[in-house]
Formats: sequence, C-alpha cells, structure tokens
Amino acid sequence: MSHRLTVGLVVMTLGLPMVPRPVRAQEPLPAATFRLHCFDDGAETTAVEAEGIMALLEFAEAHDGQLVYLDAVIQADAGAGGCSRDLSEFPGQPAPGPGRARITIDPCRGEPRRREAGRHCWRTGMVDVQASGPPMVLTNSIVLPAQADIPETLPYRIGGYGDWLNYQGPFIVHYYDGTGYSYATFHVPAASVPGVWERARVNAGTRSRD
Repeated sequence: MSHRLTVGLVVMTLGLPMVPRPVRAQEPLPAATFRLHCFDDGAETTAVEAEGIMALLEFAEAHDGQLVYLDAVIQADAGAGGCSRDLSEFPGQPAPGPGRARITIDPCRGEPRRREAGRHCWRTGMVDVQASGPPMVLTNSIVLPAQADIPETLPYRIGGYGDWLNYQGPFIVHYYDGTGYSYATFHVPAASVPGVWERARVNAGTRSRD
C-alpha cells in the first residue's frame, strides 16, 4: 500500500510545471567620477579639484587591480584646442598663492624615452595630472590612457562638446605609493575579460538616467 502511494506522489511531482529560475541581473562595476578644468581658476576651484584627485586615489587604492567604471572629464579652455594647466608652460596664468595647491596637466607629448624622471608618460597622448602643495603632503597623480588607446565602441563614451578630455567606460585601475608620492593608472581591459562589457553597460545605463 505504501509503495503504491510513493509511486503516485513521484508521478504527481514530475507532472508539475517547471518554474524558471529568475535571471540574475548584472551588477554594475565600482564607479568613480573625475572632474577638472584646464585653466587654473583660483584657490577655491583648485581646492575642490585637489579633493577630487585625493578621493579618486582613495578609490584606486580600495580597488587596486580591479575593474572599475571611470567617468572622467577635463573641461577645455574657452576656444582652446589644448589644455593649459601646466603653469611652467603658460606663465600668463594666475600662479598659486602661498598655502594653496598646484595642479598641472601633462599631455605627454614627444618621444616617451626622452621624458624626464617624475613624469608618468609611457605613451604619447597619455594624460598625467599631478597635484601638490598644501594641504597635500604627497605629490598625487592621476594617469589616464591616451584616447587613441580607447576603442570607439560601446560602452565607452568618448568626447564631449566643450571638453578637452571626456570618456566613460571600464578600466583596470592600479594604485602605487612611495616616499613623497602616490598615483593611480587606468588601463583599457582586454575584450576577453568575462562580464566586463555587460557590467559596464549597466553603469552607462544608470548614468544616462541621472
């Protein structure tokens, strides 16, 4: 009697409709925003930008070696084709007064092998942003890849009206520090890295709704 009942229960169970498992949504990549102006626009603006550089370095340290989503914009000078934040090259800009930070932007021109020590320019077209001076104890740098090294395909957005540099997308971040310096570099991941494009599209979709 019990044997027949067991068989009946098995048949009834197998006859139930299969409920599909819910599809797990892709999670976005850890994301950071970086904003800078080409022109030195005074102590108040520079202080905010310096805080942004230090915040991005803290983000890079927390995610060292990981895939992240970077939204980076450097606004151009009005009507200028290049960036002129380097005060040594453009002496007409207002010099930082005593007790405030200095930020320079190095567009990494020329042959890499001829560049002096202290510059993070391993490839022409890279962008080396350096911040130093009070309240910063260290020389802090953000090193961005050359635009020519970024694929002109989704989910990257490249370029923006009125910007000298503008791109958003997935990068592998590396953080370095030592005596008197700290810097972070961002590198384009290989197309074969699993899940990177799907997760970056989630980031891009979220930001497009902001």
